[in-house]
Amino acid sequence: MHKKVKGILDLCRVSNLPTVISNCLASWLVAGGSFDELDLAALVSGAVLLYSGGMIMNDFFDLSFDGQFRPSRPIPAGIISKSAAGIYTLFFMVAGAALMVIGNAKFPLVLSLVSVIVAYNVFHKKWIHSVYIMGACRSVLYLACASAVTGQLSHVVIAWCICLGLYTAGITVVARGESTDNAVKLYGLVLLFSPALVPLFLGSGEFHLFGLLVVGSLWLAWTIYCLFIIRGAGEDRVGRAVSYLIGGMVLIDGLAVSYQFGLCGLFFVPLLPLVLWFQTKVAGT
Repeated sequence: MHKKVKGILDLCRVSNLPTVISNCLASWLVAGGSFDELDLAALVSGAVLLYSGGMIMNDFFDLSFDGQFRPSRPIPAGIISKSAAGIYTLFFMVAGAALMVIGNAKFPLVLSLVSVIVAYNVFHKKWIHSVYIMGACRSVLYLACASAVTGQLSHVVIAWCICLGLYTAGITVVARGESTDNAVKLYGLVLLFSPALVPLFLGSGEFHLFGLLVVGSLWLAWTIYCLFIIRGAGEDRVGRAVSYLIGGMVLIDGLAVSYQFGLCGLFFVPLLPLVLWFQTKVAGT
């Protein structure tokens, strides 16, 4: 693979894109959408571009940090210039937002999504609570895709989007120990288990218990496995756990879908090994 092409793929963290697609599909289905609508293709394409632009922006703002702690990243290594990274960021963000609006996502939510992506990249090294802005990036994406279905957001959609945001915030807390393998804060670990609370929050309404238990068990087992990696030995244990936890987002999407559609949530499970395979080709963090 050409060195510059590989650098762009690294900047975009393309190995994590299946989790973005998964978030879009899950929110779309939970909101009542179907796969035969063209709006879904535009939404997914827009989300992929926005995620890629946000990841490039992250390296753009982290240049001095990466130069010290991660000099092999594409910009400090000289593979991609800082000016080129800025151009890619602008193009991906504008094109991604436009596609999501074309896909019928509500403009205020698309604008909010762009805003939280920018806010996280600006403040994540300056403000300790920026982990919740990172979580908001996934939550608002979830809401934006769901808004394209009916224009209204149900309490079920909102509950799953909040738990996805809290889980993402938990990953971000864990990731802060990646460059130095520092101990992970306890509240970060607590956030990782927030999806387990959603069925309790939604109460005793109509849901598919068997599918929820099957997919929920898979998600729980995977999350616990990732925590054992963190507690183990090896200098790269935190980074590996973070990458695996990012992959675990597809299981949360499966959990949300299984809540309403039973074992259909298992459709998302094969995306996990796909993410892990991609991460062997392109770093996920």
